[in-house]
Amino acid sequence: MMWNSIANLKESLNKIALDVHDDDDGELEIYVSRNRVDDSPVSDRRSSHSFAHSNSVSRSPVANGIDSPSDFEIERYKSEIKRLQDSEAEIKALSVNYAALLKEKEDQISRLNKENGSLKQNLDSTNTAQNASGNEGAKALANGINVHKGSADQSPNRQHRITTQAKNRYAGNQIHNGVVSRQDGISNGITHAVQSVVTSKMEAKHSNLLGREKELADLLEEKNRSPAAVQVTHELKQLRMELEKERTKLENIQSKLQGTVLGLKIQKWFSTIFCFVMPAFLFASSEEQKLKESFQGELKSLKFDRDRTSEEMSNIRNELNEKISEIKQLQRELKGRKEEGADDIAQSLKRVIASLEKENNSLKMEKNELEVALEMSRNAQTEVRSDASQPLSKHTTTLNEKDYSSGSFPGKEQMEQSLEKLDKDLKETRQERDKALQQLARLKQHLLEKESEESEKMDEDSKIIEQLRENNEYQKAQILHLEKALKQATASQEEIKTINNHEIQKSKEIIDDLNKKLANRLATIDAKNVELLNLQTALGQYYAEIEAKEHLEGDLAWAREESAKLSKLLKDADQRAEVLKGEKDEILATISQSERTLAEWKSRVNKLEEDNAKLRRALEQSMTRLNRMSIDSDFLVDRRIVIKLLVTYFQRNHSKEVLDLMVRMLGFSDEDKQRIGGAQQGAGKGVVRGVLGKISRKPKKEREGKWPIMPIDLRKIHMEEVQMPRLLVHLWPTKDQTLLLQHRVSQD
Repeated sequence: MMWNSIANLKESLNKIALDVHDDDDGELEIYVSRNRVDDSPVSDRRSSHSFAHSNSVSRSPVANGIDSPSDFEIERYKSEIKRLQDSEAEIKALSVNYAALLKEKEDQISRLNKENGSLKQNLDSTNTAQNASGNEGAKALANGINVHKGSADQSPNRQHRITTQAKNRYAGNQIHNGVVSRQDGISNGITHAVQSVVTSKMEAKHSNLLGREKELADLLEEKNRSPAAVQVTHELKQLRMELEKERTKLENIQSKLQGTVLGLKIQKWFSTIFCFVMPAFLFASSEEQKLKESFQGELKSLKFDRDRTSEEMSNIRNELNEKISEIKQLQRELKGRKEEGADDIAQSLKRVIASLEKENNSLKMEKNELEVALEMSRNAQTEVRSDASQPLSKHTTTLNEKDYSSGSFPGKEQMEQSLEKLDKDLKETRQERDKALQQLARLKQHLLEKESEESEKMDEDSKIIEQLRENNEYQKAQILHLEKALKQATASQEEIKTINNHEIQKSKEIIDDLNKKLANRLATIDAKNVELLNLQTALGQYYAEIEAKEHLEGDLAWAREESAKLSKLLKDADQRAEVLKGEKDEILATISQSERTLAEWKSRVNKLEEDNAKLRRALEQSMTRLNRMSIDSDFLVDRRIVIKLLVTYFQRNHSKEVLDLMVRMLGFSDEDKQRIGGAQQGAGKGVVRGVLGKISRKPKKEREGKWPIMPIDLRKIHMEEVQMPRLLVHLWPTKDQTLLLQHRVSQD
């Protein structure tokens, strides 16, 4: 290393000498003198630091081909550096301003994006709710219309079938009997009139139902626009189900009424047969029994028809009561919903209830008309019977005259009795009919009262419906206004987005241009800095060369002398290096040996620590045993505890704490304590012998050396003495430790 440094020194000195001889001596003297006059402190500083920087100068490369720079160029470079620094500061300020503007724009854009997102979510939610409610309403309307169409199609078909069946039956009866009378024509006219009335009422009712369904569809369309459309559609579905049930009930009532009409036709047919066939049977005595049976059968059939009509009337009354109860329930529900505050739902239910009430009114009107038709048919029937009874009475008088003329007719009394019975039955039926008519009149009055009440309610509901329509129109206008405002807001947001995008693009372009300019300026600054560093190094080298030139001649001689001395020193150093290498090898060998011994000592120390831990555990267990034994007897001490105490005493290097513990445990007297204290002041062995002399009945294994005394580690004595109070605190072991100690003792 020394030879390399000397060789580098020689090469640098030779190069400096050659450069110095190449330069002009005059220019150097002028330049040096001018520099000394102008920059005297600098020259003094350089001369003072020449010796300190001699090595760096000697090792630095020479700036070949660099002329002596002038002060003007240095000032120009300085001015350029200042200008570049100013431009850097301006660029930094501009970049900070642009960064702040960009942050503001980004905040505005994020805020607008959030607003757009919230508006889009609101629009999507409203659109989905409207679409879902519209689809559900359309489906429900389609289902209701289909059901209504099916029922409307079915009901005329049923009517047509019933009428055709009645006509066929009636025509068959006419053909079978071969009798065409005025009474049948009247009855047929009445039945046709009743049927025409029923069909017209059914058609009117179906048209009303269609109108109601259209109103419901309009209601659905209005409600679909409201936010509570889902609840309304669900309730409307329930109401539609109730309407369908009522329609089925109406169809059943119509079928029952048509059955009653057919029963009346059959009764009229039997009455005509009775009127025209009875005289023929009276002439034949062999057919009297058949007549009686036929009369009895007719009476039974009439009673059966009467019972059936009464049952039908009771069923109709029950149905009316059920409908009234349903209407009341619906009204109660409406009141409850009004109290709850669901105005829209309550209004829709009111409309539905109004439609149901109108349908009930129409049904009641139809029922009244049917009852009128029934009364008319019954009046016609009574007239027919009265007309038939007159020829019967005439015929009976003629028969009586013939009987009186011809003599007593066989079975006359029986016939008279049967006729009396028939008269009684007729009276009873007339009384029942009168009662039924009275009940019908009472029902009519009740229904008229109900109709008046319902008409008042309908007027109130119509007012409420008008108010609701006005509210709906107002809400529609508000919705349109809000939609327009939404559209305007979306358009303005889109415009703002486009403007922001254009501004962002412009700002990005400006930032890119500024970044490019910054990069160019930074590159120029780096280049200038590199040039300045090169110039500074060149100047330093030049000044160092000038300063070194003054000392070169003396330094050369001194260097030659020093080189000779250094060559001698180098030889001595080589010899010393060889000696040091040998010593180094020996030291390394000793270090490796010491490391091995250290490892062995560490392993021994670890073993000793483990043994100490085991001994501490055994001591704790023995202390527990000692405490337990002390409970049994205050004067007995376990030998193992004493052994353990002695072992710890030896391990602790005759510690006073262990001795105090032994004194307390073994219950030494004051004399023994004084002796132990005197012995402790003397040698440690005497104390041990004194303690051993006090202990009797030592086990054989212990005397034979079964318990080995461990070597004492002097480095751990202090630590163990510090830890001894802790050991004394934890001397009382657990149950498991005592059991372990007992097991070890049993093994020993």
